[in-house]
Amino acid sequence: MSEATSSARKQEVAGPALKLLVRGLERDERQLLDGLVRVSLRRSPRLEILDEHEAVRADVVLIGANDSTAVTWARQQPWIENKAVIWIGGSGPVPAGHTIIRRPVQWSILPILLARALENGPSAPSVVQAAAQDTAHSTFLGRFSDRPILVVDDSLAVRNHLRSLLEAGGFAVSEADSVTSALKILSHERVDCVLMDVLMPGLDGYEGCRQIKSMLRGSHAVPVVMLTSKSSPFDRIRGKMAGCDAYLTKPIDPQHLGDVLAVHLPN
Repeated sequence: MSEATSSARKQEVAGPALKLLVRGLERDERQLLDGLVRVSLRRSPRLEILDEHEAVRADVVLIGANDSTAVTWARQQPWIENKAVIWIGGSGPVPAGHTIIRRPVQWSILPILLARALENGPSAPSVVQAAAQDTAHSTFLGRFSDRPILVVDDSLAVRNHLRSLLEAGGFAVSEADSVTSALKILSHERVDCVLMDVLMPGLDGYEGCRQIKSMLRGSHAVPVVMLTSKSSPFDRIRGKMAGCDAYLTKPIDPQHLGDVLAVHLPN
């Protein structure tokens, strides 16, 4: 177990952790990564490096593509196809959804690299979904006839703006000004999607998303789209870890909104 991992486990650190599994990195690369893990203890989300026996819990897998032992190990793991994977130093073909970065690694932009891997991973839109995005905007108006959607934002102006866009698309719009209000609505109303702001008084959107995903499962599950003026890679990672299905940056672009809804609310 690395020094950074031991430190992370010994300290009681609040906030979510992005779990990494690391195989085949060069010595100096691993030292730099361990340093970033220690720094992340003061941030949210923090980084946590897992032991090999916990591999299936990883959010992102980092593999040194020039290390034959690590490559052989990766090929023997059936679950790795369903993970966000970064191949470091690779040049050959990799499974669909995996990310290749060249050496030397720019560790200073690790949050960007991790966010990119998560966005490109197996949970990213498929080719079929991407094709739906290309034509979504042209048919957005009126195509979602009477489909219920919940807008959660503490700003009345934002709720009014989204209501006008969504009603033009045919949605039946409900509103909540807090996570608490949203949870009450969802306890007795069925909606097809939730649009949720991140920064709100009381419970924030990340916690709201986690609670919605915990409350509504299986056939009752609904997509949650996070809305925020923040666009840093760590914010995107936090949204991903909370279980959100998509991430829109304010001010909301109507075409992008239509594209996202077309993907997550197919006819």
